[in-house]
Amino acid sequence: MTEAANDSSGSESGHLSTRYWPATFEERGVVAPFTTPTLAFSRVRSDRDEALEILVPGMSGSTGIYVIAWPSVREMFRMSVHDRVLHEAIADAKATTPRAMRRCANQTAMTGLAGPDAIECSKAALEQEENERLLTNFYLINSVVDRLSSAPAKLTVAELSSPDGKRKVRQILDDIGRRIGASSEQIYASLEKWSDMIAPLGLPVMPHECRLRRLMKRLEAFRMNVDEWGRRSNADPDGMSFLTADVAKLTLDIGYPVIEEVDAYATDLSGSLASWRRTESAIGERVNRLSWLLDGWDHVLTIWDSVLESPIWEQVDAMEEIVRMLPLVPKKELERQAGDAWGDIENALRKFVKPMQSWQSGEVDIDLLLRVEQRRARAL
Repeated sequence: MTEAANDSSGSESGHLSTRYWPATFEERGVVAPFTTPTLAFSRVRSDRDEALEILVPGMSGSTGIYVIAWPSVREMFRMSVHDRVLHEAIADAKATTPRAMRRCANQTAMTGLAGPDAIECSKAALEQEENERLLTNFYLINSVVDRLSSAPAKLTVAELSSPDGKRKVRQILDDIGRRIGASSEQIYASLEKWSDMIAPLGLPVMPHECRLRRLMKRLEAFRMNVDEWGRRSNADPDGMSFLTADVAKLTLDIGYPVIEEVDAYATDLSGSLASWRRTESAIGERVNRLSWLLDGWDHVLTIWDSVLESPIWEQVDAMEEIVRMLPLVPKKELERQAGDAWGDIENALRKFVKPMQSWQSGEVDIDLLLRVEQRRARAL
């Protein structure tokens, strides 16, 4: 186990070295939904040898980030049964991306080891994801039929599900394919892949917003809320809420243009389908980037939502918890931004660590463990 060292130039003021600021999403790692309190905000990534390692912030009151080899985690921490199963699932799947980690989280939650609430939340999440995938496919096919066919038509869900309806769609796609130089089979397969890729985001024409669009809206509301809380509260002299709001704003400023780029391909349906190889690669890269950008924010928002009506001291505790796990935007993502997007955030970045477990004694706060499990379930 190693602890990252602070830059001596910033140690007196409590500022962190920029080495805590990850260069890439892969270096930042993906949030692992452990319920053991000390591991609750940890991230998983691959090391130089492609083996897994875990990054644990602020252990035992330190200001460092501990990097621990994956096999050593079970030896160093008293993990819940749920977390031991999750630990194995992550290792088996080599889950170092948000999508892979989400699968492991749902798979483990369905075992019931984190309680019945986790099972219900996981079932609901999986059902919603499938419904959103089908809905995205429905609206994408309808958009193509309505805008590219010589005889525009509106198809119903029942038609798309019936043999006659599917034959009708094939005939329409044959007509479209002749004009853009592709077969109906190619177009149909492209639309299936397209729908699967953007299902977490959906289409702007859909009446129902999919998961990543909802998360962006929640993040915008959270940014405004914590900024207002910091201005009217006398309990945040260190400015934790303003730092959090600034990081949220930067995430939004980067995320919204990515969404616009993905949506633009659905605006130019003919061009997108005619050059599908390039389109598929571009859409996949952008949706993946957005998933990485938002990784960890659902847990942050769940923490804050749980204390909105709580006493001020509980809100301060929650803010300290949030700052400890802020999903910092990697340097390479900021390089894409025009101008000095990071601004003064780096200079304001500090660690406000309130340890929830002593990793030396191994004593676990059971009430806190239960609260973490409940929050994890709601964040699925």
